[in-house]
Amino acid sequence: MADPARLTDSASLTRRLLWNRGVGETAGPQPVVVLLGPTGSGKTEALASISRDCGSGVVHNQPLDFAREELTTVEALARIAFDLSRRWPARKPPRFTRFALGLIAAQAALPDDREQARDKLNRAIKEFARNPSAERTAEIFQTLSDAAEPLLDPLLSATANLLPTLIRHVGRRPLSSAKRWHADIPEAEGAGPLDALIQLSIRGRADPAEMTSWLTSAFLADVRESHPTMAKPEPKSPCACVNPAGQPHLHNWVLLVDNVDHGRGFRFLEDLTAARERHLRQHEEHDPLLLVATSGRWHPEWESDWHPPWRSVESKPADVAVVPRCTATGYWRTDPDQPRPTATYLPVLLEPLQVEETARILGTGIRAPAARLAQRASGGLPQAVRTIKDLLDGRQLDQRRRDSLWPEDTTRACRERLDDLRLSHRLLDVDIEEFVTAAAWATAPWLVPAESGSRVSQPKIGRILTELRSALWVIAPERRGGTEDHTVLHPWIARTLLAALAARTSEPSYDAQFRAMLDDSTVRRDPERRAYCLLALGEFAEVVDMLEERFDRIPNQDWVDLLALVTSAPDNKPLHLDHDALYQALVGEDLRGDVDDRSAVRNVLARLVAAAWLVANPLAGPDDELKRLVAQCFRELAPLSRRSDVAALHEAARQAERLF
Repeated sequence: MADPARLTDSASLTRRLLWNRGVGETAGPQPVVVLLGPTGSGKTEALASISRDCGSGVVHNQPLDFAREELTTVEALARIAFDLSRRWPARKPPRFTRFALGLIAAQAALPDDREQARDKLNRAIKEFARNPSAERTAEIFQTLSDAAEPLLDPLLSATANLLPTLIRHVGRRPLSSAKRWHADIPEAEGAGPLDALIQLSIRGRADPAEMTSWLTSAFLADVRESHPTMAKPEPKSPCACVNPAGQPHLHNWVLLVDNVDHGRGFRFLEDLTAARERHLRQHEEHDPLLLVATSGRWHPEWESDWHPPWRSVESKPADVAVVPRCTATGYWRTDPDQPRPTATYLPVLLEPLQVEETARILGTGIRAPAARLAQRASGGLPQAVRTIKDLLDGRQLDQRRRDSLWPEDTTRACRERLDDLRLSHRLLDVDIEEFVTAAAWATAPWLVPAESGSRVSQPKIGRILTELRSALWVIAPERRGGTEDHTVLHPWIARTLLAALAARTSEPSYDAQFRAMLDDSTVRRDPERRAYCLLALGEFAEVVDMLEERFDRIPNQDWVDLLALVTSAPDNKPLHLDHDALYQALVGEDLRGDVDDRSAVRNVLARLVAAAWLVANPLAGPDDELKRLVAQCFRELAPLSRRSDVAALHEAARQAERLF
């Protein structure tokens, strides 16, 4: 196992879940861990890091990727069994005898005559068991499939070349025991060993769901039999799983499955968990598999146990749990305050890259302007960091410029970035341009109801909003923020959509869409949301009016949250204008009113709102001078406040200085 200091968050989580049971103890249930993240968030690398950390000390498979090819559950299990059957140091090899026998029987083209069927199936088993080399098995499979009266039908042809490894270690006693297992399951209806295989084959061919259920159960039975001799920590090597007492114990086997949101991946998880639950009902015994999967989508069936990550915690029902982040779960063996989850699935949000990891990809120090800009713009999305690295190409950054990440052809750059994120690949009748049209609603820092699409002339906006949430681009912050249902669309995709909308020369334009949202009844009734839309439209003085009116009327922390919400609004100012030019223009616009009638609070607020709005754009900067100005304005507001909770303003100043 790897040095703990170099472990990824996903590998650390897996270590915490490796414990199966102490010697002489009974194993408990193992959740199906699903690592969640949008396209480009490093899900495949997360599984690769788990595999590397397991090494030869923990039995595991190389990650099986459902995005690469269309596999049925049985074909996927055959690939996994094949991988698990490789030789492990200082361990006896595993046996997948029940599963291999089931595969042979499932592919047998048996005649209607029962005696002839017995004879042909018996010959097929003996042929495979006698010489299970890859070449010999392929020859037997081809011969028996091409015969005038074929014995084997390539019903599961993807599994044929895997059979040699699966039955490599079959002896007479294991083969006999495996036959009896098939005879003992309820679906065999009391038939003898060979007749049971025939019966199960016939039933499986008539109903593919029955075949999947049968062979999945056979796979799990083989795992349970082989596990005890292969699950101890590697001899003469330290065990790195969470075991503070140093107790002798067994590890889980780890199954790694990538991109279950593609193809039949979710069906695979459902079939495997259904087989687990059937066995548990019949035998009250848990299997020793820790299944770690990845998904780029939320599954609606999880909502009976888990609160969707784009919904605010305030709206969470009492009987569901908040989806945890990777670093915040899996401690139930060592932390009595963290109960073991009872749900079948444990969805976990992958952590974004830290600035140290971003700097490593860029080849810079963590305080370098390039690393700070990349961290802000990418939101820790690995794919976005790599795109930014190509854009910057090692050049020096001017912190005041707003176009560092934008080539001259902004529209083309936006389309390329959105295409890279496969934004519309699930909605075949929705073009990228329609996603751009929906940008005002999609990027609003609150949960816009899907039915808001009926209020504008874009009938697909509801589906677009639903897709962005299901694809995990929208997350509710841990804190409430300045409005109800506070949510955040990932900064990389949000600002790309908004830049594409701002660059559009045809209708519906940036101004038209934000004015349409401003006319929405829920926005008109909410001064915070109205101020956000007004600032997006450049109505700077009106927004300062609202913030001045609310200052001292609400707690200072709520006012700070409100300011953050409002100044997160986008802008459609020309990218060639730098921060200095825009700041002077905004403050100058506010000063065009009656100067003599301005309050001290107003003078500070004009500077604060202008600077905070410019700093909030994650694809510009980082402008240290503007950050210092924001902090200074918060400190100037503290003595002007008539409320006692001025600590919130001083803390806001400290947070502004720490911004990347």
